[in-house]
Amino acid sequence: MTEYLIATSVLEAIVRGSLENDDRLRIHSPLPLVGTHPVEVMVDGQECHVAVQLDARLGEFLPALATAARQRIAEALGRMTGLAVNGVDVVFSGVFPAGA
Repeated sequence: MTEYLIATSVLEAIVRGSLENDDRLRIHSPLPLVGTHPVEVMVDGQECHVAVQLDARLGEFLPALATAARQRIAEALGRMTGLAVNGVDVVFSGVFPAGA
């Protein structure tokens, strides 16, 4: 069996890409000089766990958005990497107005 490593930046890009076509969600943009990472993927063997900070469109039902985001992220990571996603933590860090 061939072993390989996937760079953390690639895993984070997959997470970002899985959400980019949903106009109800955005990856949170932290303030400059603040040492937070809005997307974190922790890999342990053949499994991974994701933590993502999102901004939601004002007026959206957050539990439904979180469920949709978890599903899209897990499907994309599993399909593209073969890793089993054992959890996706969604933290809503902000909101934005519709049309912005």
